Amino acid sequence: MKKKVIILIALFTAMLVALSCTLPIYIVAQNDATEDSSEPEVIKEVIVVTATPEATAVPTSVPTLAVTPTVMVYLDGPWTIWEGTKQERLDIDFLQDGYSLIGNAATDDGHSILYEGTISADGTSVSGTWRSSRGTTGSFVFYLDSSYSVFGGNMGGGVPFCGNRLSAKKPSPCLQ
Repeated sequence: MKKKVIILIALFTAMLVALSCTLPIYIVAQNDATEDSSEPEVIKEVIVVTATPEATAVPTSVPTLAVTPTVMVYLDGPWTIWEGTKQERLDIDFLQDGYSLIGNAATDDGHSILYEGTISADGTSVSGTWRSSRGTTGSFVFYLDSSYSVFGGNMGGGVPFCGNRLSAKKPSPCLQ
């Protein structure tokens, strides 16, 4: 019961304070110049109370914004690749989205190989994973030449993987 009374008193006090802060304040003063008047003169003066914001702390450090670097190479489009121990020639269309590169090549036996990789920050290599519709998977890496139109590389370390975007001529060496 005591808690309810205390809560009610606190609520009433808070409402009274809030209400009193919104009402105008009237100041009543006696006018000495009009002694014949029995009623005091009412002087209306409105005092507006405004809240002043507290001082905010000045940040001591400036936040650093992340800068997304521009991709230096553009590998989108059709390529001719050679892959595997037999260095099978396949046609592939690479699709580049920022530093991501993806491509799917159909093999002669009706299967396909999906390549998903990431272009290095300096734009000279791509590394990632490959997945065959036969259920096999592995890693790959290839290294671009200075024209960005020919690469040599490997699948899983020792299997040749190379490509050319300008012609159907296999790069030499294919395995790097």
